[in-house]
Amino acid sequence: MKKRRNSYLRTINKLFWELDEMGAVERLLGVYRYPGAPLRLIAKNLGVSDIVEEELPFEGGVFYEDGKTIIKVNALNSIVRQKFTLAHELGHLIFIERFSVVAECLQDTQLESACDRLAVELLMPRQETVQYVHALGAPSPENLRVVAKRFGVSLQVAARRVEELELWHRSVGLWEYSGSPRQLWFVGKRLWHRPPNFVAFDLAKSSPVSVSTLERLPSTEYAVGIALQMLNLGRNVFLGLISTIPS
Repeated sequence: MKKRRNSYLRTINKLFWELDEMGAVERLLGVYRYPGAPLRLIAKNLGVSDIVEEELPFEGGVFYEDGKTIIKVNALNSIVRQKFTLAHELGHLIFIERFSVVAECLQDTQLESACDRLAVELLMPRQETVQYVHALGAPSPENLRVVAKRFGVSLQVAARRVEELELWHRSVGLWEYSGSPRQLWFVGKRLWHRPPNFVAFDLAKSSPVSVSTLERLPSTEYAVGIALQMLNLGRNVFLGLISTIPS
């Protein structure tokens, strides 16, 4: 089944006569920022009076109080999660200002997805990300951590951005491992339904740096060769980069 295109992102494409979705988002945000502009300055330029950290039963939102526009983010979340929420809410304000789009978030998943796309570009600008990742050199779990720290995002957001920009050609996963793996998230091509017990998990347990292994993934039809780079993040959490080995 053909994937349904996001109507809000398609509107941005039409606005700039741009076929490339990322290019259209990049051009739209160029109206609201200059390179290196902090999110708080972008918020101010969009009419936000204050950004408030508050214990909330949800991620955050835009509120209008006493004639002022306020963005609230959940104080219970991590700093990187709060930062992503702020960028996401700025996406909502841009859609309101530019396209007069106002909708209930929970009732419009396409709008939520489009605001996430704007948030990623705000946090990890395409050109800057490409240059930075290329300058780092070879793919590795350590370098993914460097990328995430550089842009102030989670490992998962960094992995998704690197994957969609086709910079490393690796799948990336995060697992809990205490004798058997439990997948926390995965970005890229999936080669299994349940994560196998890779040797790399046990080897990485006692290593301060990532370990590399060549392993075989059992399949009903054939055995797939897998190259892994696995890093122990502590507390039985492991970050892995995965690629297939040509047969």
